[in-house]
Amino acid sequence: MSEALADEIVLRVPVSVDYARVVRVGAAAVALRQGMSFTEIDELRSAVDRATELLLEQPAAEDASIECVFRAQGGCLEVEARRTDEAGVAATSAARFKKAVDAANVTATVESDRGWLLMRKPVGRPGSRPAA
Repeated sequence: MSEALADEIVLRVPVSVDYARVVRVGAAAVALRQGMSFTEIDELRSAVDRATELLLEQPAAEDASIECVFRAQGGCLEVEARRTDEAGVAATSAARFKKAVDAANVTATVESDRGWLLMRKPVGRPGSRPAA
């Protein structure tokens, strides 16, 4: 099995739908290194997809990026996602996002006014096998 995440990994991509896949694949790669099962990886990938969609709703400033920080914290993988131009997200969209990711066993916090999200996914649910 691969080494676990040491500190944090930062991924920054332009605010463009063309780069949403890069964020999703990056999240899956980090989750795999943490020993998550295929089911857990899919749940995280789905949550990250929805987070990226949420952050793409507003038009972007010229040099804006989406920044994702991946951290291993106390048996969880945290994903902090934000827009560097701090464009807000609609409260109704944030509520839909939270409901969807909760269904994927991911805990989410959203600060709508500044376009900031924090997702936490537990690593190693009882009965799950690592994806190896």
